[in-house]
Amino acid sequence: MPKNHNLNNGDIIFQSLKEESLFNDAVSHSGTVSSMDKRIITQINHVALYVGNNTVIHATKKAGVAQQSLADFFSAGRHHVIATIDNALIIQQALTRVITCLGSPYNHSFHPDAEGFYCSELITYAFKTELCDDYFQLYPMNFKDLTTQQILPYWNNYYDCIKQTIPQGVLGSHPQQLLRQFHLFKTVRLFFAQ
Repeated sequence: MPKNHNLNNGDIIFQSLKEESLFNDAVSHSGTVSSMDKRIITQINHVALYVGNNTVIHATKKAGVAQQSLADFFSAGRHHVIATIDNALIIQQALTRVITCLGSPYNHSFHPDAEGFYCSELITYAFKTELCDDYFQLYPMNFKDLTTQQILPYWNNYYDCIKQTIPQGVLGSHPQQLLRQFHLFKTVRLFFAQ
């Protein structure tokens, strides 16, 4: 785990989860783009915000929006990318805004008007500007296999179970898509779990 002094309050921590599950695999595939980013980016499937005191805040399927110790968060990942936004005011506003989200449920449908937050939705919400404009650009969400251009079977089953429509093409976010917005970051560092 990086030493505390290597992290700044407001750093965004992108994560490739160690837990192998159909959900995590489907999330990873849903963020992949046809130009095929470096392998590290295509494995990213989660994201959190470092809020200081060795603590992150993130949205998970099990706990909704919750705090977690930095050590526990890092132990759940294979590797991490730590990114610092290049705007001190936006960072301060994000730290204030993310605290107000604690206790919110997880947004299982990924629909933008649904209650709660999924992990990257929490980050895009926290990093809105003072006028509530999006700091991170949103993108049309993709649930398709890039080769076949068909919705991945996992997502068909997932949305059948929750009785919701698949938000294919609806504006939203994904951890990989946030990380690709390099122009917003002052620094980006890779960290491998030990």
